[in-house]
Amino acid sequence: MILGILTAILIFLILLISGDKGSRSIVTTVLNAGLLLAAIFLINHGASPVPVTIGCCVLITGITLYYQNEGGVKSRASFLSVLTVILIMIPLVYWFALHANASGIPGEQYEITDSNGYTRNIGISMLSLQISIMFIALIGTVIDTAVAITAAIYEIRANNKDLPLRALIESSFTVSKAVLSTSIHTIFYIYIAEYMTLFIQYLTDYSFATVLNSLSLSRELITISISGIGCCLVVPVATVLGAIMVTRDRRSDSAEA
Repeated sequence: MILGILTAILIFLILLISGDKGSRSIVTTVLNAGLLLAAIFLINHGASPVPVTIGCCVLITGITLYYQNEGGVKSRASFLSVLTVILIMIPLVYWFALHANASGIPGEQYEITDSNGYTRNIGISMLSLQISIMFIALIGTVIDTAVAITAAIYEIRANNKDLPLRALIESSFTVSKAVLSTSIHTIFYIYIAEYMTLFIQYLTDYSFATVLNSLSLSRELITISISGIGCCLVVPVATVLGAIMVTRDRRSDSAEA
């Protein structure tokens, strides 16, 4: 009941404040949720988790940027920036997941035991699942950062049509730094808020040293770090690509006119 009321209030406020863009945002969320469910279904039926997840992330990026944001040079620049970061992060995520030994079901989650009717052997590579989880956590923050940066670049260029490319990149980096600092704080507080209850429960049952060395805590810290690294990488990529593509797009419009 409460969930339904909150959902209704959220949808109403989105439509009231954002109008058509708000409706596109709702549809995008539904489509992206459907893609994630489809990815889970495929993985559960034997598909390799990492390729399925990366493909799902690319589709989510395309839907978010080209449907919700209605395409254009900003969407193209953001899309290329996100794809570039994903390609860069593939070996890094794999290396972290492999050497951190943070995959699998944490031992602290004592509810999931064979004696309770569950099984820890689900027939899927836990390493691959952990890599998939990292990419899903990464994609949302990278898309948000890329969109914020390219939109700012577009507005700077629109209000300074004669600004040279070098000066546009320098001005854009000033904005990008502010976007990055906000994104990093957002990532940190989201994870802290999400797992605060769990950490308090762990501190009740285990010593502080045990919690610091627990699989749950270390895995979440790794995921936060991966998302933060992705945000840091997308800043220069989106800034340079966005400035170049926006400048070329403006020149094309001028030439056609």
